[in-house]
Parts: sequence; C-alpha cells; structure tokens
Amino acid sequence: MEDDTSSGVSNVVKGPWSRARVVDPNETDQLTDDMVFIDEVAESIMIPTIHNLAENGVDIKDGDFISEIGFLNEIIKSIMYRALSYQHPMHQLMHFVMKVETENPLHTYAKFDYEMLGKLIQTTHDEKNDSGDEPA
Repeated sequence: MEDDTSSGVSNVVKGPWSRARVVDPNETDQLTDDMVFIDEVAESIMIPTIHNLAENGVDIKDGDFISEIGFLNEIIKSIMYRALSYQHPMHQLMHFVMKVETENPLHTYAKFDYEMLGKLIQTTHDEKNDSGDEPA
C-alpha cells in the first residue's frame, strides 16, 4: 500500500484504534424482544381505539387525525418504555406539560399545563425564526 502523504493527500488518520465494545448477544436479544413487545402492546391499544373513533364519526383519513393518532401512539410507547426502564423522548415533553397534583392521599390526578405548552411552542417558533427557517 502506498504512502498517501507522498501524493499530497494529508487527510489520512492514523491509528491506533480503541477496540469497539463487544455487545452481549443476550442484551441485543432482550432489547429486540422488548421493542417488539412495546410495538405489540401499542398496536393492541391503537387499533381498537381507531376503530371506535371511526364508529363514532371521526374522520380517520383526515391529516390532523393521522398526526394526532401518531402522537397518541408515541405516548403509549413512552409509557411502555418507562415500564421496561428505557428512555423515550416523550418522557421529557410529558414532564414539562403534565403536572401531578394531590388533593389528599386518596385523590391524585394529572393536570395538563396549557401555559407551559404555549411557552414551549413560542420558544420553538422564535428559535425557528431566529435560525432563518420558515415559520410554521
């Protein structure tokens, strides 16, 4: 093999290289099994939900519906990710827009924080405009 520096090429990175982490096949098998399980649970919830909504007059072919049902699917998956001790990006969003409140030991509920959602949307909108992207 030729020395690339003699031909004027100086972008060759020379080793030594650290060894890549060897992944235990049992770990990847478990991860694969968990992801398949999560998808199956989400599907078992989503399909009846979509059918029920359609039976009650919701246009399931509408673009907004498709977007919203996709969002709901990700929320269900994030619940399953948490149950199986995996991280999901939706966890951060839920942390910011949902607040758990307790009135007494027997009455705990979740409350949607509309104000925080508005702030997140405005911040995202402002950042897009500052970067030169088209407004949404």
